[in-house]
Amino acid sequence: MEEKDTSVDRSMRLPSERWRRGLSILLLVAAMGTLVVISLLFYRYVTRPAPLPELLIPEAGRNYKPHYLFSIYGVDHPVGVTLSPDGERLYVSETGGERLIKMFDRDGNTLGFFSPSHTKPGERAPVYLATDKLGRLYVADRTQQVIFVYDRDGSYLDTLLGPNSTISEHVRQLAGDVPSNDSISYNHQTGEVFLGSQAVTGGQISAPALHEWAPLGVRFTSNGDMLVTDVSTEHHCVHQINMPVQWSPNSGDFNPSHRKLAGSGAGLGELKFPNVAMADSQGRIYISDGNNGRISVWESQGSFLYNFGMGSDDGFLRLPRGLYIDHLDNLYVVDVVGHEVKVYDVSQPNPVFKFTFGSLGLGDGEFNYPNDIVVDITGRLYIADRENNRIQVWSY
Repeated sequence: MEEKDTSVDRSMRLPSERWRRGLSILLLVAAMGTLVVISLLFYRYVTRPAPLPELLIPEAGRNYKPHYLFSIYGVDHPVGVTLSPDGERLYVSETGGERLIKMFDRDGNTLGFFSPSHTKPGERAPVYLATDKLGRLYVADRTQQVIFVYDRDGSYLDTLLGPNSTISEHVRQLAGDVPSNDSISYNHQTGEVFLGSQAVTGGQISAPALHEWAPLGVRFTSNGDMLVTDVSTEHHCVHQINMPVQWSPNSGDFNPSHRKLAGSGAGLGELKFPNVAMADSQGRIYISDGNNGRISVWESQGSFLYNFGMGSDDGFLRLPRGLYIDHLDNLYVVDVVGHEVKVYDVSQPNPVFKFTFGSLGLGDGEFNYPNDIVVDITGRLYIADRENNRIQVWSY
């Protein structure tokens, strides 16, 4: 019987064995490295038990369309939407039914509702709204022709009668000191002034003189200025109000400086039924010039720059109303009769049209005369879908 030569078999097995030994060493080194990292992190946590920093994920420029998430129902012809500074609370103004302001969390759960004290549904018409850095809510009312101020939970604080006057200031000038726990309110339709629940008009306290303004849109700039669109007869303009940093509602101390942008008309630097004004990161102010079918752009100090949105290209606007500029300088414009939202990049000297989303209809992701929009820091969008009686929620 011949003896088998095994020298070839041993030589063929050697590389495979060396590879396995090398792999074992690499795995051992990797395991030891992992153990060292875990040990260092544990030591750091024990010695300094502060939260570990989150991983920073680079944010894309949002050059793609958002997608539909869900809808919030239980609203009657909503026209205005805004968020609390932390993005956790949504406020919606209704023009149908009881004409209320309703509050929801970011998942659409109802948190409450409220309306101006001492008013009936036919005496109020809340439209656009906004929150300041302290979380106070400002609601423009077309019927009352004032801006109501509420705290975060919807408790009434004060009423702006004009660009530089409030109802609390008016009453304190006439009656002197008023108990700070007595709210001071006013019903423009009936001419009544109230201290708490008691009407006090007449005698020492008279109804305030009417201001020549009709506030419609309200937004805040990053430096705290309030931008209010004014659609009073023959005086369409935007008020840029330098809100006092230390102003406290119901304090009777409200006298900010302010300037007017634009005048009524269809020419350059003129507006016809402006709806909303908002500033970008460079301070330029964009105004949805509704009945002129365009966006009017102004320098932060009040000089007219240019218009855009006219013509027949993809960025063409029909009836722009609500608009919002996110932290990436994307401008969202709600085109009411187009039943869509158009998005522009306004980070450069001239706007660049990006895309359109939405279409006419009753289904998910379809609009029926949408009117306003707000975008949170995470890229979630809330859109007032007026004739569909809902708020649509979209996201990137």
